[in-house]
Amino acid sequence: MTGCLSRDALTAWQSVANEGGWLRLTCVDPSDDVVDPEEVRDGDRARITVQFKPADHAAHVFTVEGWRTFLLGKVAPYQASVVRLAFDDAAFTTEGFRVEPWTDEPAAAEPPPERSDTGPRRQVRCQSADLMAPRAIHPWVLLGDGVEGSTAFACWREVAASMIVRSIPTELYRDGNASRVALAGQPPRRIELGEAPAGDPAFAILQKAARWTYLEGTDIEVRHTFLTAELAREWKPEKTFGEGLAERLEPALDSASLVYKAHLRSGSKDTLKALADLRKTLADEVQKLMQQARDLSAGVWRDVAIVIGLQAVRVTTDLTKTGIDGSKLTLVYVAVAAYVGFSYLMTVRTNWKFLQLVEASRDTWRTKLYAFLDDADYNVLAKQPLDDAIQAYRRTQWWTASVVVIVVFGILAIAAADAGLMMRSTTKPMDLTGTAAWYGDLAPLGWTSPLPR
Repeated sequence: MTGCLSRDALTAWQSVANEGGWLRLTCVDPSDDVVDPEEVRDGDRARITVQFKPADHAAHVFTVEGWRTFLLGKVAPYQASVVRLAFDDAAFTTEGFRVEPWTDEPAAAEPPPERSDTGPRRQVRCQSADLMAPRAIHPWVLLGDGVEGSTAFACWREVAASMIVRSIPTELYRDGNASRVALAGQPPRRIELGEAPAGDPAFAILQKAARWTYLEGTDIEVRHTFLTAELAREWKPEKTFGEGLAERLEPALDSASLVYKAHLRSGSKDTLKALADLRKTLADEVQKLMQQARDLSAGVWRDVAIVIGLQAVRVTTDLTKTGIDGSKLTLVYVAVAAYVGFSYLMTVRTNWKFLQLVEASRDTWRTKLYAFLDDADYNVLAKQPLDDAIQAYRRTQWWTASVVVIVVFGILAIAAADAGLMMRSTTKPMDLTGTAAWYGDLAPLGWTSPLPR
């Protein structure tokens, strides 16, 4: 701050300097010497500089000029979540930050939330570096009521009206020294920008248009296009953009809202068709998984039936005392065990490949066909039913694998016994004659008696 200060003002600044603490004050006289404020002579110009350590995500402003500089900054309004004012006791809130009186030592605030990059600069083409749409709309949309009679609120409303006006057209550009806008529509319009309408009720309509276009849903580009088309349709060429918005924005916003609702109804038909296709595809995939589980179970029981049939032949052979080559029977058992194990592994491997394809296609569904569904809806409609079907298949696979392992080891045990690799023993006394006769009956199968005849 530079100027000729009264003796009372210099005394007040001296009191501030004496306080010290987090606020550091420097006073420079006309000779560029650093002095205390009370040492400045009456009528002399003095430059007073006040410094303090800034707080993260919080702006602290001394004067109206500093407040306006903050609002017009390229970055500052979009990185602060709290603004504290020393010159005004106004308190109000926007979608971007909270404004409150500055009554204490500067303190850090919570960082503003992360927002998607879908602000006005993605919708409005800006052809000049000094005539740009705002980076985001949030600092310029009011939450709750304003503060009538407040200097700070009046300054914010003026800047906010200008920023919202720049967020509405299709294009901003310079024509010599004149600021102009373009509206895409039938017919297209090129209009002088003019002054933004900051008074009521025009400001309230600007707030409503900004909120509807940029904050109510994700179809920002569609809503912006509808609004600019409605503005261009009945625009009066003799009016600047700022003047015409006061008259045309409200009916254009109503028309754009109706067109957008019709667009949603039309889009809902495509959505219902996509959901019907999803249901059919999902039913087909679940049916395939259930069929695989049934085929796996049927194949295992078919192989078990072969083993039971082979064992029945062996028992029948024993009962009829028909001569049979034990080594050949062992080979048959080994071959059957190999067949059962290999057949099961091939079936499981084929089904595993199919499950991999199901997972890959499900990822493709999510990103390409059904991106309009949020994660919760997609999980309920598509992911959970398939996960349940896959889980049911895996339970069937576990049980059938247990059966196959038992069958294969049982066959191999019988084969080992027939090959003489497993000897029968008993601890109960037996009649030696009967035992010898029993082994003699098994002689055709390659069994020999360990007992003397």
